[in-house]
Amino acid sequence: MKKSELRSAEEKFNFYKEKRNELRAQARELMEEKDMLREKREKIFEEMRTEKEKRNALVSEMKKHKEEREKIREKIRALISYSRDMRKGANRGVEKQLEDVENEIKRIEKEIQVKPHSVEDENKLIDKLRKLRVQREELKKEVANKRKLLGEVDNIEGEIEKLKKEEKEEGKKVKELYEQSQKHHEMVVELSKEIMFLKEKIDEKNKEIKKLLEKADSYNEKANEMLQKIIEIKGERKKSKEEERKILEELEEKSKEITEMKDEDVDKFIEALKKKKKISYP
Repeated sequence: MKKSELRSAEEKFNFYKEKRNELRAQARELMEEKDMLREKREKIFEEMRTEKEKRNALVSEMKKHKEEREKIREKIRALISYSRDMRKGANRGVEKQLEDVENEIKRIEKEIQVKPHSVEDENKLIDKLRKLRVQREELKKEVANKRKLLGEVDNIEGEIEKLKKEEKEEGKKVKELYEQSQKHHEMVVELSKEIMFLKEKIDEKNKEIKKLLEKADSYNEKANEMLQKIIEIKGERKKSKEEERKILEELEEKSKEITEMKDEDVDKFIEALKKKKKISYP
């Protein structure tokens, strides 16, 4: 009975152990696949970072050209406004005001020098002359600022046409840079999708690995239970053999004493030793 029970326990132990090892091998294969997916994802991350850097560099360059185009547009608007003022003749703006003030100053200075005036009238003219000179300085500053903005343009219409061409070129550059940046942006979007797909695959692998390892642990527990049972059975068999050895030793020691026994008494003696009962000789 113990022998068949031992054989059954050993067979179950080997079965559980094989199943455990098989499941662990499958889990290791999935781990290797997961590591490959992670490596691929890291490469794509690096590629995406490169694409982002290229895109951002193009966007930065595009922004500079946009700013330059806007400056040119402002200058064109200023030149057009200035050209309109020039065409209006008397209403030329600050330049006309400065011209009128300078003419009035010359007139008053000449009048003071040529015509006799009373002290009171002369003081009035001098006071007016002082105010006009102050106004002239203010107008000169305005004219200087306006000319600085316009860049001392001689041929306004020609300059406007020139600036329009520059504006067009800047616009062309902006468009080209935008299209290039969009290509890199689209690549970033595609790579992001691929990264998300790989993440999902990695998560799936992790779930599969977890299930396999849980099953492997279950078979490992069963294998350990069978191993413990095998140890217990073998321990009992060892103990039984040890008892038989002791009986044989006792029989050998008593061999001289039992030579005079009848056959049935010898059998009785041996059986008693096995059962560890005390017997009396006949």
